Amino acid sequence: MKKRHLPPLNPLRSFEAAARNGSFTKAAEELHVTTVAISRQVAVLEGYFGAPLFERLHQTLKLTHAGRALLPDATAAFDLLDKGTRKLRAPQTKPLRICAYPSVAVYWLIPRLPRFREAHPDIEISIATGQKPREFNYDEIDVGLQYLSDAREGLITQLLLPDIIQPACSPHLLKNSDPSPTEPNLADYTWIYSHYRRLDWEEWLNASGLEELEPVQKVTVRGSTLAYQAAVEGMGVAMVQRLLVEDEFKRGALVAPFKATGRRSAGICMVSRSERLDDPRIAAFRSWLEKEAGLTVDELASHSPHLFEPEFLDSNSNGGSMIPSTTTAVGPQAKTPI
Repeated sequence: MKKRHLPPLNPLRSFEAAARNGSFTKAAEELHVTTVAISRQVAVLEGYFGAPLFERLHQTLKLTHAGRALLPDATAAFDLLDKGTRKLRAPQTKPLRICAYPSVAVYWLIPRLPRFREAHPDIEISIATGQKPREFNYDEIDVGLQYLSDAREGLITQLLLPDIIQPACSPHLLKNSDPSPTEPNLADYTWIYSHYRRLDWEEWLNASGLEELEPVQKVTVRGSTLAYQAAVEGMGVAMVQRLLVEDEFKRGALVAPFKATGRRSAGICMVSRSERLDDPRIAAFRSWLEKEAGLTVDELASHSPHLFEPEFLDSNSNGGSMIPSTTTAVGPQAKTPI
């Protein structure tokens, strides 16, 4: 094996910076040390080579013949080392790529992200939204939040938020139309439909024994984000994913005067490629998502225990907290976007 004969690297680094900048002072600023330290390091290197590397003139530096011979190779060596270091660091500094349905991003993920940023300030995040399966390309994203009910080859899927649905509206809508403290008549209100989840109403009505019920008017919007916001603004009653919009209930923007609920066996899952789970950024984000989802479920259980009575519980297959299984059985929608 060839033995390398290298000079001391810290003195060489000080020499290269001083020679390139033409100043001990500027070299000291670049390397965050004192001018005296630069001078001492250069003296060490000159002792190693047994020759002066600078002519120290009044307020100027001039390279000697030995210094001029050494500088190009020293600069090239440090440039090469810098390039290699950047390559190694690149995977840790690229953004963590997340894709979620718009409603998941707006109503659940974004309000909680400051807590992740506080815990992991070194992880840069890039968030995109998608509604169709082709928009969740796991060759290009690290973590997806989407509705899945079946396993996909090469993907690790974990249920986060079970799909509990129930009609909800603004409390102002009730005050304006029905002063009665009893449960109002759902047929007296406009029903807001999400284009992408248009079967929610039909399946909920069938499961609740209300197949013949018709609203005074129907309004259809493109996606759940618009449907939920329309309900918040008092346009009518929307069929909401309760766990997704729990924050809107907490702040009093939505209420659920119609008590019947439904739940599917699927829900919002976090999805990643199996071969990427060793990435510490992905592992940290998935662990945080699991914790936040557990808090959301537990908080709903604390003030809506009727959703969590024993006969309606099942265990998370991954050993997580108990989650509602069903109050009213609703048919599966394996490809339901949000």
